[in-house]
Amino acid sequence: MNDPRRHHYVPQFHQRRFADANGRLWIWDKTTDRIFQSTPDSIAVETDFYRLHKYERLGHDPFVMEKQLAEMEGQVSLITDQWLDWLRGLKLGAKIPIPKPNREIIARFMAVQFLRTSDTRDILCAMYHAEHPDKPLSAEEKANLHTDLMWDLDLVEGIARHIENAIWMFARNNTSTPLITSDNPVAFRTKDNSMWLKAGFVSDGTYAVYPLAPDIIMFCHERRYWRAIKKFDSCLSSIPLTDEMVQSENSGQAFMASRFIISSTNDFEFVREFSEMIGTDIYAGRDQGA
Repeated sequence: MNDPRRHHYVPQFHQRRFADANGRLWIWDKTTDRIFQSTPDSIAVETDFYRLHKYERLGHDPFVMEKQLAEMEGQVSLITDQWLDWLRGLKLGAKIPIPKPNREIIARFMAVQFLRTSDTRDILCAMYHAEHPDKPLSAEEKANLHTDLMWDLDLVEGIARHIENAIWMFARNNTSTPLITSDNPVAFRTKDNSMWLKAGFVSDGTYAVYPLAPDIIMFCHERRYWRAIKKFDSCLSSIPLTDEMVQSENSGQAFMASRFIISSTNDFEFVREFSEMIGTDIYAGRDQGA
């Protein structure tokens, strides 16, 4: 029996888009300040990360969640591959076709991607420990907490609806500064662009940011607050990204990352400097607007 035991919490198809010409990734481990090269099969992965221990004891397939994630990733990879082909050759300001079923798939994927990471598991367990300081969790109990959260359909669909109903826009990066990604790639930003958020993001004006590749990024603007730009839904922005705008978006990956920042080049100077400001008055008062 060939059970999938190595579970990526950031899909390999997404990571491969940020690889260099040799198929390798540049990684900055912000917890150790170490830079190294790796491959998409070796980063943001843990053995049995989504193993359903409680269901296994009842005789069910413990890897059904991992298999469901793999099926979703296959669909999303095909859809977004087509988007990238279009967006790279599209005239600025033009629109790409996004049928409703595809919109639903991508919105649900982004919701699940936000919930499935190691960072979310760490935050969830920290919240549990705050309420139960005398009850340490075993590794299996941590996994159970996390997989229960991911199978909370009301939660997943609530986040997915927030994203699906948003105004989707894309921007192209033709600068020498690549967009980067991380081990927690779906970011959320306040409506005034002043802060990145890990919680409380389903609110008026807050929007999602998802880098698709080093040269293409996706924005999902909450429809009520951003109604003035609704005519640009599904469009490539008429304004190409500048180096400063790219760094502004890269700061979101530095903020969201639990540990690993992923890039096609060995240049982490900006995200290193930005990461040092997180949690300080400098970060709180900084205008990050692109």
